[in-house]
Amino acid sequence: MSKKIKTILVDDERLARQELKYLLQEFSDIQIIDEAENVDEALEKIHRLQPDLIFLDIEMPEKNGFDLLEELEFVPKVVL
Repeated sequence: MSKKIKTILVDDERLARQELKYLLQEFSDIQIIDEAENVDEALEKIHRLQPDLIFLDIEMPEKNGFDLLEELEFVPKVVL
């Protein structure tokens, strides 16, 4: 059995996160372990959960996806 890819979805739009979850269902090796709707929430969850991969929205209110990447100490693989 292959190792699951622990994944966090980061997007301020709930419907976009739901659609992405739906699309990722077909990939059995991707395990969505959490979601975040803003940079501050994502920072905490990425630090705490140490995912292998994040799907990252660029345009979010207040801070954007690039701001998040600059603030991370632990940087997983990223899909923008």
